[in-house]
Amino acid sequence: MTGIIKAFVYGGLISLISCYKGMTCGEGAEGVGRATTEAVVYSAITILISNFFLTLFLNRVLES
Repeated sequence: MTGIIKAFVYGGLISLISCYKGMTCGEGAEGVGRATTEAVVYSAITILISNFFLTLFLNRVLES
């Protein structure tokens, strides 16, 4: 159950970050490349941080 919940949360986070970066990217190939790189980096960092808090939260909620 924890894995399914995390997958939905991660999918939502990645889509929100990617859409935001895509909508606010600069013009031309350089802007698109920079936005893509930033989206990947921000998504990876967000997943690492959210994994910690999700694990703590879900372990306490699902064990109760």
